Amino acid sequence: MAYEIISIEGAPDGPPPARLWPFVWHFVRQIKGLLALLLVLEACVAAGATMIPVMISWLVNDVNASAETRDVLSHPWLWRTAAPILIAWGLCMALLWYIYDHHYTARFNNLIRYQLARYTLGHSMAYFTNDFAGRLANKVVDGGAALRDPLRSTMSAIWYCGFFVFASIIAMMRFDAWLAAPTLVWLAAFIGSLVYFLPRVRALQLAHARHHTELVGHVNDVFVNIGLVKLFGREQEETAANLAELGRHSDSFRAALHKIWQMGATHTALNVALLMASPALALAQWQEGRITSGVAVMIVPMAWQMVNMSGWIRNEVTNVFETLARVEECMETIALPYSVVDAPTARPLNVARDGGKVEFREIEFHYGRLREAGEGGVIEKLSLTIPAGQKVGLIGRSGAGKSTLVNLLLRFYDLEAGRILIDGQDISRVSQQSLRRHIAVVTQDNTLLHRTIAENIRYGRPEASDDLMFGAARRAHAEDFILALRDKDGGAGYAAQVGERGVKLSGGQRQRIAIARVILEDAPILVLDEATSALDSEVEAAIQQEMTQLMEGRTTIAIAHRLSTIAHMDRLIVLDRGRIVEDGGHDELLARNGLYAQLWHRQSGGFLGTEASDP
Repeated sequence: MAYEIISIEGAPDGPPPARLWPFVWHFVRQIKGLLALLLVLEACVAAGATMIPVMISWLVNDVNASAETRDVLSHPWLWRTAAPILIAWGLCMALLWYIYDHHYTARFNNLIRYQLARYTLGHSMAYFTNDFAGRLANKVVDGGAALRDPLRSTMSAIWYCGFFVFASIIAMMRFDAWLAAPTLVWLAAFIGSLVYFLPRVRALQLAHARHHTELVGHVNDVFVNIGLVKLFGREQEETAANLAELGRHSDSFRAALHKIWQMGATHTALNVALLMASPALALAQWQEGRITSGVAVMIVPMAWQMVNMSGWIRNEVTNVFETLARVEECMETIALPYSVVDAPTARPLNVARDGGKVEFREIEFHYGRLREAGEGGVIEKLSLTIPAGQKVGLIGRSGAGKSTLVNLLLRFYDLEAGRILIDGQDISRVSQQSLRRHIAVVTQDNTLLHRTIAENIRYGRPEASDDLMFGAARRAHAEDFILALRDKDGGAGYAAQVGERGVKLSGGQRQRIAIARVILEDAPILVLDEATSALDSEVEAAIQQEMTQLMEGRTTIAIAHRLSTIAHMDRLIVLDRGRIVEDGGHDELLARNGLYAQLWHRQSGGFLGTEASDP
């Protein structure tokens, strides 16, 4: 059976709260009507369970009264009271479990996962680069169950048992107020022990949850980079590092279990005291003639049920605090404010077909680093205007700021100073999605989604027809290898799965899929960051013609370390330490004999590290 997510349209906007109980309430309030119904049903089931010892007392009294006639079945309470109570109790229990299984468990779980995933996707690139992808995915998927399970435990154990104990005390006091005295003392001591132990258990379990996350992150990091581990033969060292992580994980787990054992031993002592005191007091009251034998017998199953429930409560409360520790860690990871947000009045970016003018005005950016005396930033007071349709190459040594400039244009990070405009529109005043849909990007490291070839090519333009998609693949010289693809599930050609991050394809094949995706996307601004670096010379030469056609009429920003691939651009911008040091065409920059000329002659000499003579 497929479970729908509860009220997607009614999901609250904005970040989840950054404190535990407000974070929990943020999701619980969305199903408060359903929870109220569950609490009522749990109370009804607990009341029915309380009536069973009471009915036992009625039965014992009737048996004693009918010792000679042995005519108990004719007594009216059996049919008029006991039977309806038991039938109603069974119906309430069946309805309760039906609602749990069909309207709470999976649907509430998916509601939480959906909203956590939606919010997490809105974080900036810096957020994702500072954490493990596997760890974030685990928090999103695990967060649903981590919040769902303690809520259910609270209702099905703590609320149920609390109502049962309350109803039992009321039943005892109706017969004789002293009968409830052992239970009241036991209840006060039990609650006091919980107040003492649970905060300590929670702290230990939170520490354990963090060690668990570190363990998962370490294992995930090794598996994601398994090629590197194999290449350097580091399996034994990684196994040893994993053993160290497991040791810390086990130590924190043992510390939590020891505190839980102490709590359990305390409760066992309290339970033994209750089982001794309650029947003894009941027998004393019966011996003095203050209660009937049926009431005396009633005390024993009530005390026994409360003792059993205490163990249930202890286990459930322990699980609640363990899962709340996971909820708290999930909250600390995901419920962070966005570092890059749309302005409240953000509008879609509007770029005309012949538009695409890009302006950088006195921009500064340092990736949050402190500025050291005498040293510039990553981007330092940079101004640059690229007219619509112009093809510009960005050149400079590693760390000069080339890729940073592109990341700022895409607004993966916010500027510290200055403005970036596209056709006169400040990119900080337009929506991020509309901005990025007007900029097509091919990077050096083109990863693909674990989906079909067709889905990956169509990713920037899902509504494109098959003919357009096939045409884009042919123009990217990708169709030959695509048609030869097969996957383990029988998918072939464009229907074949590419594997996680496209691992089933070579670097050159992934790059051609990315180029096909950009061709199909047909955006007015094109960014090429080492777009053909993974291609062999023959394929690169064939694709260069298509790329040249693709750049026609588009504002193009290209980054390449092989200067020969961008020397034909309309304009070359040379960056050094976050500043523009040269600006002009290929021949003009060679004639200046500056940084560009040095880089060009080093590469044209055949060895990147060889100093070239002056031209």
